[in-house]
Amino acid sequence: MIKPIFRLKLKVKLMIALMLAALISVGSFFALQTFGNDLLNRYFDRSSFIANQNAKTVKQFTKYVKEHQLSTTDAQGLTQWVEDKKYVALYIYKDRKLVYSSDGYYAEAEGKDSQPFVPEESLSTVSFANANAQIYLESFSEYQYYTLVTYACLAIAFALFLLLMLLVINLKTSYIEVLENEIKILEGGNLEYPITIKGKDELASLAQSINEMRKSFIERLENEEEARSANHELVTAMSHDLRTPLTALIGYLDIIQYRKYKTEEQLFKYVANSKDNAYRIKHLSDQLFEYFLLSHSSEELLEREEYDGMTLLDQLIGTHAPLLLDEGLVVEFIPCEQSFTLDVHAMSMQRVFDNLFSNMLKYADRSTPAQIQCTWSNGRLLLRIANAIDPQANSAGSTGIGSKVCEKIIQAHGGTFSAQTLDGRYLVQIELAAPLYGD
Repeated sequence: MIKPIFRLKLKVKLMIALMLAALISVGSFFALQTFGNDLLNRYFDRSSFIANQNAKTVKQFTKYVKEHQLSTTDAQGLTQWVEDKKYVALYIYKDRKLVYSSDGYYAEAEGKDSQPFVPEESLSTVSFANANAQIYLESFSEYQYYTLVTYACLAIAFALFLLLMLLVINLKTSYIEVLENEIKILEGGNLEYPITIKGKDELASLAQSINEMRKSFIERLENEEEARSANHELVTAMSHDLRTPLTALIGYLDIIQYRKYKTEEQLFKYVANSKDNAYRIKHLSDQLFEYFLLSHSSEELLEREEYDGMTLLDQLIGTHAPLLLDEGLVVEFIPCEQSFTLDVHAMSMQRVFDNLFSNMLKYADRSTPAQIQCTWSNGRLLLRIANAIDPQANSAGSTGIGSKVCEKIIQAHGGTFSAQTLDGRYLVQIELAAPLYGD
């Protein structure tokens, strides 16, 4: 049986892994971006990178104006250069008037008398086609590095997300591969190889089910092998036991057929012996058929009824008591102190006691009383039957099939049956479920 354990569905685990990977990736992105931006800020603050970039950009603008013969009023040409540079802001002053602004922020001041918006030392003089003018040119080329850092952080975060998801998927696919290889081992016939159970999801449940099925199959094979071995031993013993009286029967019939007897008394003796051997063969064959019939029937075939336990036991034992007394065998019965019920098939239980008392008549020592003790505890009935074995009784011809029939019947009722010989005594124990009367 599969043990109940808390299981998280595989799709839920994958969704959780997806969300965790996304959170880790987003957190990594912001952390890397902050770290990268901080490094750039420190570098730009401690170096002359920005000043050098501004000076370089002024030279490029001066060259562009000279090559294209631009004037301060050529707004289209100026704007084209600013757009090509992207990270540039340009302001042109002529006679202390703002005549051009690349960002439009100071457009309202264009054409009016105004002081430059930056210190004089930040202005550069450029010769335009129509006049000399002062420009303030600011380069923002450092921002492209911030953009590169952002893209690089995005790439790293996305790669981290993929890596985490691949690790989770690989973990599950690796487990699937392990299960596949182990199932192939089982298919090859090695049923002793255990299935790896890892995790608490559908895959783990599947692995546990396969493992339980493997154990059940092994147990079934073992039971079949035990049954096959027991049946083989039984058939071997029965064939010997049947052959002995059958040989004797044929011998007696030959004597009778060929009139080898000398007197009528011998004839009657040979006929009686033949009859005894015939009955013995019939009894053995009946037991054999009964055993195999029980071996192939299930306990559901027994139509049980609920009986008063003490009354039923009194009937089962009382049926045989007169015969036992008539044969000189005293039986001591110790009943239970509690009243209980038995859910049994009465005819099958009758067969059990028929077998037990039949063996008692054959092999019990008449000089010692047989004992039947009834004990009830925790909803279970324990019935102990014991008798001394007659040293003169010939038990060599016994196959033990009667005990096997009893065991099959008791097991079909969900109970246990055991029989053993100990210190010259034959002991039988029967245990059955027996709720208290009225529960």
